[in-house]
Amino acid sequence: MQLFQSAGAARPKPRRSWSGDARPAPSADQPNMRSGTLLAVTGIGLIAAGAAGTLLLSRDGRRPSQATRLAAYGAALLGASVLADSAMEHYRGNYRRKEMFVAPIVAAGTIATALATALTSRAATYKSALFGGAIATGLFGLSFHVKNILSRTGGLSWNNLFYRAPFGAPGALALAGVAGVGAVAADRAEWRERLGHAGHGRRAGRGLGLFTAAGLFGLTAEIGLLHFRGAFHDKLMYAPVLAVPLTGMAMLAATADPVPRRNDLARKTLETTAALGIIGTGLHAYGVSRNMGGFTNWTQNLFQGPPIAAPPSLAGIALMGFSALHLLDRHGKEPSYGRD
Repeated sequence: MQLFQSAGAARPKPRRSWSGDARPAPSADQPNMRSGTLLAVTGIGLIAAGAAGTLLLSRDGRRPSQATRLAAYGAALLGASVLADSAMEHYRGNYRRKEMFVAPIVAAGTIATALATALTSRAATYKSALFGGAIATGLFGLSFHVKNILSRTGGLSWNNLFYRAPFGAPGALALAGVAGVGAVAADRAEWRERLGHAGHGRRAGRGLGLFTAAGLFGLTAEIGLLHFRGAFHDKLMYAPVLAVPLTGMAMLAATADPVPRRNDLARKTLETTAALGIIGTGLHAYGVSRNMGGFTNWTQNLFQGPPIAAPPSLAGIALMGFSALHLLDRHGKEPSYGRD
């Protein structure tokens, strides 16, 4: 009897889940971080990243071109979406792997670098290196998420695609890095154009246009999958699934042959996509408010979704597209206007 009692006394007690959390209780070796603390840290990270980009990296230097600013703001918006989304989703996974801390940190650095890129042309090589790090992190994260899905029982199944590591989230971080690299390239290209070296602006515009189209098609797959998981219970859930790929096709057409008619069509579809990003954010917030307890139970309902941080990525990609069209308008076959 004493032997059984000593064995029972040595057995660690399971940790209980604290009230209001939307995840199972972590194991004994997991950090005890409350959801409210996580959201506060995420908000501070967004503010700190913005302040770093504005105050520390943007002093002096030449003011960037409009195309550069558009792409840089797109990168910052994508980075902000990734920071908020990855911090919360990795918290849902209890940060079981140390690598799960990397994405929010890199996203914060991407925001700071993107804002600095929008404000000054100095330190272009340093900025490109940081954006390259975001691309590498996003691609590695994508491989980890795909491995996570395939390693589960059932492999590549609907259930695993719905409820395991989302393959689109790391792609958004990589796309933020691409937008940042495109912003730096656009600034260099337009500076060389002013020095008399023709052709650089057009190549930069085509590169941004192709990556914008690729990002739109990838985002369509992610949105379609998650809205399908939600059974398209609201007809408005069809809007991005139908409109976003049309924007991607319009961007491909404008990139292949940048005539005014195609550029104008692409610009209108990009405006629609950006509007969907803004409206979608409001609709997702409304969806959270309809969960039991609404925002008064925010420590649980923000994690239950729909994710408020996801729709702004549509507006971020749209800004990339606007940057590409600005370059193509100025340096394409038949410029429609001559804005600086």
